Amino acid sequence: MADRMGNNPTYNYEFINVETDDKGIMTVTLNRPEKRNAFIPTWHAELIEIWGKVHMDDRVRCVIFTGAGKAFCAGGDVGAFAAAKQDPMDKTLNWLRDVKTTVTKMMECDKPIIAKVNGAAVGLGSSLVAASDVSFIADTAVIGDTHVKVGLVAADGGTALWGLLMGVNRQKEYLWRGELMSGEKAAALGLCNHCVPAADLDRTVQEFAEMLASQPPRAVQWTKRAINAPLINQVSANFDTAVPLEVITANSEDHVEAARAFREKRKGVYKGR
Repeated sequence: MADRMGNNPTYNYEFINVETDDKGIMTVTLNRPEKRNAFIPTWHAELIEIWGKVHMDDRVRCVIFTGAGKAFCAGGDVGAFAAAKQDPMDKTLNWLRDVKTTVTKMMECDKPIIAKVNGAAVGLGSSLVAASDVSFIADTAVIGDTHVKVGLVAADGGTALWGLLMGVNRQKEYLWRGELMSGEKAAALGLCNHCVPAADLDRTVQEFAEMLASQPPRAVQWTKRAINAPLINQVSANFDTAVPLEVITANSEDHVEAARAFREKRKGVYKGR
């Protein structure tokens, strides 16, 4: 990891692209476009490392966080998760603990993180948007969390983060609904800051990033630190409650029924078990 004594960290990853321009604007791109940037287990370790490095890298003034291709992040890659050679309970628990660390590292990173939501941001993808500091979503994109619809507690961050942005009653309603919102609705509810025409997304985000990069860096960074200080504790405590509850629901009969009903294109019949 970099320190404040002049060391410059390197950012070399297999499925995450990192580029920094001469203004100090770093772009972090999830790069599995053929899988709609569905999240894989190794990304947690890489993003945890990235945000730690960025926090200490004085060359960086702000970060644009986006996805390659047509999606921002379509949630977790179920196939990659299932292929991991671990006990199912351990896999679920470790994954969710990694989600907590990824989110809190984003919040602890002093550099402003701007989510450029170019396409679908679902489940964990929506949480990465919510954990960013400012978000711009294309009018052609959708965002949402479908955990409850498949019999799971939304511990990937929906329970921890959404209420900070849209209020807890709306948070409950839309997590219970499990619907994917349009960019326009997400901005109206406060889940995203701005909805802009897809053709204008790159330009709009770049202009905002350049504004941030031109500001006094310590004032920008420490304002984020001051705002996030109490929120980090709140979010961490929420994960500590939500994670074991999702692990329990992941091994429930209702979750199995929800998955079966989805495959068979019918309504599920749930018994609370």
